[in-house]
Amino acid sequence: MTLVDRIRDAAARAARVPLGVWPTPFMPMTGLRRALLDEGADCPALWIKREDLTPLGAGGNKVRKLEYVLARARAQGADTLLNTGEVQSNQVVQTAAAAAHEGLACELFLGRADPPFSEDDQETGNILLCRILGARVHLLPPGGDCVAAMRARAAELEARGRKPFVIPRGSSTPEGALGSLACFFELLDQAAALGFVPNAVAVSVGSAGTAAGFLVGAQALALDGGPEVAVCGFDSFGMDYPVMAQDRVMEHAEACWRFLDLPGSCTDHLLRLSCDFVGPGYSRPYPGMIEAVRLLARTEGVVLDPNYTGKAMAGLLDMLRRGLYPPQGNVVFLHTGGLPALFAMRRHF
Repeated sequence: MTLVDRIRDAAARAARVPLGVWPTPFMPMTGLRRALLDEGADCPALWIKREDLTPLGAGGNKVRKLEYVLARARAQGADTLLNTGEVQSNQVVQTAAAAAHEGLACELFLGRADPPFSEDDQETGNILLCRILGARVHLLPPGGDCVAAMRARAAELEARGRKPFVIPRGSSTPEGALGSLACFFELLDQAAALGFVPNAVAVSVGSAGTAAGFLVGAQALALDGGPEVAVCGFDSFGMDYPVMAQDRVMEHAEACWRFLDLPGSCTDHLLRLSCDFVGPGYSRPYPGMIEAVRLLARTEGVVLDPNYTGKAMAGLLDMLRRGLYPPQGNVVFLHTGGLPALFAMRRHF
C-alpha cells in the first residue's frame, strides 16, 4: 500500500461526525488571471477551492477538522465544547455552529486586540455570529492568557459534574489533521478530473494545522513517486504569536506524520513559507490586503476575509506578478472562509 493509500484509508476509517457536504467547489479564476495578464504578468492558470462554502455557520475549512475532533469529544461523553482564538477568529464560529448542530453547549475564550482594529470589533462580524449561534463568549483583556482561562473554566465545569472538551486553537490536533489531508487529496482529485496536477497550492497559515496537513499529503505523494506539489503558506500571525510560522507548521506536520505512523519524518522540502504579508500584525489591515480583497471581489465575485485569505491572496498576487510560477502551470488558492470579519473592518474598506 502506498503512503497516499495509507493516509486515505486512515481518514476513511477514523471516527467522524458528519458536518459538511463534500466535495467543496473547485473553480477557475479566469477573471483574476485576465486582470494579471492585462498588467503584463506571465500568469499561470489560476484555480480556487471554495472551503468557505461549507454549510455550518458562515462556512470555512475548520468544519473538516471538527468532524474528527467532535468524534473524539463524543467518544468521551462531552456535553460542552471549549475553544479559544482572537476576537474575530473564523474557527471559533465554526466551533459554535458545530456545537449548536450537535446539541452541545459551547464556551469561547477570545483575546482582544490592543488597540482595537475598529470601534465595534467586539460586537460585530464573527463575534456577533458566535452569540447568535448560542455560544457563551468570554472576552479577555489584551494580553490575557486565553488558554489558561479556558482550562480553568474546564476544571470548574468538571467540578460541577459537567463533561467539557477543550479544543486547541484552530482545531489543530492530529485528528483534525485528517480533515486537512482529506481536503488536500480531494483538491488533487478535482484537479486530476480537469487534466492537471497543481504546481502549487496557496494557503494561509494561522494555527498552521491546515498547511501542515497539506505538507504531509504533498510529501507522501512525492515519496510515492508522484509529482511534487509545493505548499505555499502565507503567515497571518507574525510577531503577534510566540511560535514562529515555520515552527508551527513543522510541529503540526511532524505530529501528524507520527499519528499516521508513516516511515521517516516530515520535512519542509515542499514548504514555501512567506511571512512578508502579515502587514502590521494579526487582524491589522494594510493596503496590500485591501487591494487583494477588492481585486478578487471585482474579477471573480468571490469575497475573502481580512485576517487570513486576504493576506494570503496579497502574497500570491505578489508572487504571480513577479513571475515565480511557470506560465504554462496551474496554481490553486485555498479559500478557507472568514468573510464576516470584513464587517468589523468596514471603515478600512
